Amino acid sequence: MKKQFILLTTLLAFVVNAQQTNLQHFDPNAITPIVESYQDAGYFTGHNDYGDEEFAEKYEINGSAKLVGISAIHLGKDGTPGTLKASYRAYSVGATGLPQSQIANKDLGYNEIPVNGELNTVLFDNSIDVEDQFFVSFRLGDYAHGGLGTKRIAISHSPNQTRSTEDLEVYARNVIRWHSHGAATWKDYRTENFSDYEPAIHFSIFPIVELDALSVIDFNQKGQIGAVFPNPSNGNFTIPISSKNGGEAEFKLFDVTGKLISTKKTQLKSGKNDFIFSEENLPKGIYVLWIKTPEGSISQRVSIK
Repeated sequence: MKKQFILLTTLLAFVVNAQQTNLQHFDPNAITPIVESYQDAGYFTGHNDYGDEEFAEKYEINGSAKLVGISAIHLGKDGTPGTLKASYRAYSVGATGLPQSQIANKDLGYNEIPVNGELNTVLFDNSIDVEDQFFVSFRLGDYAHGGLGTKRIAISHSPNQTRSTEDLEVYARNVIRWHSHGAATWKDYRTENFSDYEPAIHFSIFPIVELDALSVIDFNQKGQIGAVFPNPSNGNFTIPISSKNGGEAEFKLFDVTGKLISTKKTQLKSGKNDFIFSEENLPKGIYVLWIKTPEGSISQRVSIK
């Protein structure tokens, strides 16, 4: 198919999750999510006349973790929700790099999904063990066969060319599934969905995970952030960071109400860094540590004993 599109954009206030780590391929605070629209056929990443029903992004973890939910940023048009259900899902990765087996699912009514650019967080009923690679997805449901009201939903994404050149080597970083009555038909979004367009983007769909002690988050092979240790601690703990080119890192500690407790910065060197975060006289309890590096950002749960 050929492209004909307009852009919809929105400003976003990204909220740090207070209990888990949120993996992100791009920072929606720094890069405003958008959606692209065909002139007459709906959204590239939402309701459209081509029957594109599901949109998924692939993530990697060096080690293992528990997938507990999904956060996503949607744009579109408000209206009557109809009777359809949408779904947030997770899949294993097959030998071809495309989604293989469904490992998690959570259904929501259209009326429960905001389309104004706000972060929508959905928790699965049970946590799922994940390791290495996995997909998280947003499914619109079988809207080609009725039950659709006037509300239109799209998964937003970063603008074209915000996906790094190095990451283009990862086949099926983001994929779409066409409407099909047989086996699922998944396609690499960048290379197999358009005849004259290869969008280098990331979908605004983020897994919420709890890291195991020896796991790390890898940002496109440019940098890594490991699990804070010891955890629990007395307010002195280490944050392992690897950075390809170095640069400034920033750390913000919040209490569970979202109140900012402490801010620290450091200059990373190229290679491995162990930053020691020290804050005396913290009351016992659960805190959220937001870690931002030149390669990416996450938040982790920190316990003070």
